[in-house]
Amino acid sequence: MGQSLWNLRRMLLLTAGLTVAAGAARADELHWTHFGLRPLSMGNAYVAVADDYNALFYNPAGLARLKEWSGEFLNPSFEISSNSVDTYNDVTSFLQSGSGSTTAALDLLAKYTGKTQHAALTLTPHLVFPGFGFGVGADLEASIVAHREISADVNFGPTVIMPVAIASNFFEDRLSVGGSIKAVVKGGIDHEFSINDIKAFTSTATQNAEGADPNAKTAKIGDYVQGGFGFGADVGLLFTPVKTMAPTLGVSITDLGGTTFTKTNISGTALSAPANRLPSVNTGVSIKPFEGGGMYVRTSIDADAVNQPEHFSKKFNLGAEWGYGTIIKLDAGLHQGELAGGFSFDVFLLSLRFATYTEQLGTVAGEDDNLRDRRYAFQLKLLI
Repeated sequence: MGQSLWNLRRMLLLTAGLTVAAGAARADELHWTHFGLRPLSMGNAYVAVADDYNALFYNPAGLARLKEWSGEFLNPSFEISSNSVDTYNDVTSFLQSGSGSTTAALDLLAKYTGKTQHAALTLTPHLVFPGFGFGVGADLEASIVAHREISADVNFGPTVIMPVAIASNFFEDRLSVGGSIKAVVKGGIDHEFSINDIKAFTSTATQNAEGADPNAKTAKIGDYVQGGFGFGADVGLLFTPVKTMAPTLGVSITDLGGTTFTKTNISGTALSAPANRLPSVNTGVSIKPFEGGGMYVRTSIDADAVNQPEHFSKKFNLGAEWGYGTIIKLDAGLHQGELAGGFSFDVFLLSLRFATYTEQLGTVAGEDDNLRDRRYAFQLKLLI
């Protein structure tokens, strides 16, 4: 009995560890671009806004409308889901209680079965000028979703996107057109581990146990590792017919024609190539109903990835922003039917950004509470 309780505790500790380093399961996640905290706090309704470095990832045409250059080198952001925070707190309380109850341990495991655990670390160093810019979007995520049938969706690994973009204005600056080429690198594990795959975690002692077949091939984690690189392109435009309230239509196509990965080798072993990135047609409209005295109000609406085979409930986003110069911005929005919000605070060499939003992991937004993944993200920029 004591050994069983110890094993349960080890399992709970493993769950907590995975939670702290976990990212969202992507089986049903509409994830066409996800690097900017300001866009996310506006509900990701950003295609027709695109007026800062995030244009590199959302709509390269926005670079043509920049008024001055900007650059950031060290700007890490950390993101975690409420599920992960709750799991960590519950597991910690269970271990500190010392009750050792098998029933309590199983109840705790059942409570979080089917729920997504999520955390991510992102860096977006960049240098942008009016009409030109380049940057890196480096995103390290991991994921785990445990299921009742003793299986788990696991996604762990980095994605790096390196765009170089140019843009220009036409027709008295009413029309802006831009494009970018980008290198994309992706690696890690993206696999649903069934009970038959658990042997990938088998210890050497178990493999050498009495009665085991010495010639049997033992699966290794390395067998599930993917890795590849590819090159893609994005294009976009912004059209503002009149200056009054600046009504703007935005259109972008990311991963034009699809971005295909070429598999890579590690220590002479060829890794399987990650799934191709689908092209994404994104549209949006924004307007500034108020601007004056250094302040402004902007609203926006997007329909993202309209060509992808996802339910429409996951594609429409709304956003609103109040700003005072470049110092502070307060944002709110609706992302996939759930509230989003956040702020940006920029003073001299210090920038602080926060965003919260919900990612819908089901086929249809809002179909299952377990498939709602509320996330919180913080970003800090130091120096340039």
